[in-house]
Amino acid sequence: MISYFISVIIPVLNNKSGFTKALASLPSPSENNIQTIVIDGGSTDGTLSVIIENNGVIDYWESGNDSGICDAFNRGILKSTGKFIVILNSDDYWEPDAFNAFSNSITENPRGDIYYGAIRFFEPVSGYNYIRRPYIENMKYRMSLFHPAMLIRRETYMRIGLYNPDYTHAMDSEWCHRAISSGESFIEIPFIIANMSLGGISDREYNVSLSQYRDSIIFHKLSGAISANIYFMYFLLAKNIMRYPFMFNFKKIRDFFIK
Repeated sequence: MISYFISVIIPVLNNKSGFTKALASLPSPSENNIQTIVIDGGSTDGTLSVIIENNGVIDYWESGNDSGICDAFNRGILKSTGKFIVILNSDDYWEPDAFNAFSNSITENPRGDIYYGAIRFFEPVSGYNYIRRPYIENMKYRMSLFHPAMLIRRETYMRIGLYNPDYTHAMDSEWCHRAISSGESFIEIPFIIANMSLGGISDREYNVSLSQYRDSIIFHKLSGAISANIYFMYFLLAKNIMRYPFMFNFKKIRDFFIK
């Protein structure tokens, strides 16, 4: 079995253009000891043809076997052999220096379990984007770590487990909460690592995402029930208000000051 430095897992379902961009954002696998794994949910839009065309740079792929995004994450991890693992959704893509940023951070801090950097959120249609920098202390009330910009040591997954399918909309949040409560070592990288598309299921069905987030921080004892419910109601109200078109300019100002 070949041992790689980093395994990059790309889950995809009917997203040919996004998948093509995500794959192209990775550096040369052969020159950088990267293992590329694609878990396709059974695409019918031409994504499979792109996978087959890139068979030379994709180390493993499968199609139609997973039962959802959480299962795709876990299937990819179980198929990977890298010392470190990154999950890059097909809607997202790396910055050009992401690999070097990860590598340099590992060299400087070799005992870290989870390395994480900033993310640039973007809206595919309008092109609107903003930068969100991670603050791990904020995880007790809102998501501040994002898996396209996270590099996770394999042993960490083996130690605290894979993603929990019970958290259908917040499996990455719950995993991060679990890692924090388990005392895993987090190392911040002071760079923008990846670009993450807005409008995914956690954005569209934010009421479910927020309620699962609340349940997770209570379960992992990162917040008490009263404060967790206050955070939940606050962010639910904010999400509802921000849906209205007249709030778009206010949202841009907000994003500018909290990035």
